[in-house]
Amino acid sequence: MPERRNAVITGAASGLGRALALRLAREGWHIAICDINDAASEETLRLVKSAGGSGQVEHLDVTDAAAWQRLREKLGREWPQIDLLANNAGVAGGGNMGEYPLEDWDWIIKINLYNGIYGCHYFVDWLKQNPRGSHIINTASMAAIASAPGMAAYNVTKAGMLALSETLYAELMPHNVGVTVLCPSFFATNLLTTGRFAKDDWRKLAQKAFDISKFTADDVAAQAISAMHAKRLYVLVPFDSKFRWWFKRLMPTVFLKQVAKMFSRAGKSIAQGEPASAPRPAAERQQEVAGSPH
Repeated sequence: MPERRNAVITGAASGLGRALALRLAREGWHIAICDINDAASEETLRLVKSAGGSGQVEHLDVTDAAAWQRLREKLGREWPQIDLLANNAGVAGGGNMGEYPLEDWDWIIKINLYNGIYGCHYFVDWLKQNPRGSHIINTASMAAIASAPGMAAYNVTKAGMLALSETLYAELMPHNVGVTVLCPSFFATNLLTTGRFAKDDWRKLAQKAFDISKFTADDVAAQAISAMHAKRLYVLVPFDSKFRWWFKRLMPTVFLKQVAKMFSRAGKSIAQGEPASAPRPAAERQQEVAGSPH
């Protein structure tokens, strides 16, 4: 009988974390469901078992380094090896520089960025010890690339997760530890329920983007697990995300000017109580950009 594969997933009580857990459960994995919401984690565990996997609920505050250390020591006693660390816990926030409170900067950085820092710090040596290889999945966002106005705090945390992942990709390659970073655009999730926004208009703007998205957490999870098996670094979904990534690499200042225009239009629509329009097809935007000055 093949040796059981073990995964640690943070933010696994709901959303993308739960979707990742269920995808792995269908492959027979054992999952440490890590979150501060124990009741929702128990529901994820029930779903994991129904999907063919196994697991355990682990209460974890991802902002607490000592809690991470205790988790590492506990699982080290219980598991023969770790195959996957998924640093997925995250929160949302929005507001212009100067209006977004400093205490909210601290809050979002500790959850979104230190989740990845602490997880990798305490688990990387154990991941290296797996003789058949292991993997890290870090959840970033297209926000790390788009750098949209009014989202500085969120953008900084996700850009940090992207930089961490790219660094570890090269650093851990000699140890047969793969790294995948997820950079999805907006998709249906409950992220806004705990978000902190300087003004309600920022929340409304984010909600409009969520409402028009046809992408789901399971869509992102499917791409993430496929990338893990293929040991691919980047997951850029949906297709428009790939376009934006290449666009920024080729014409960064033009890209940022277009992002500024798009968010300015959307912000005015929200302020005037108008419905937000869906993003235009990538090809249409590309034609517009081709005639734009640098």
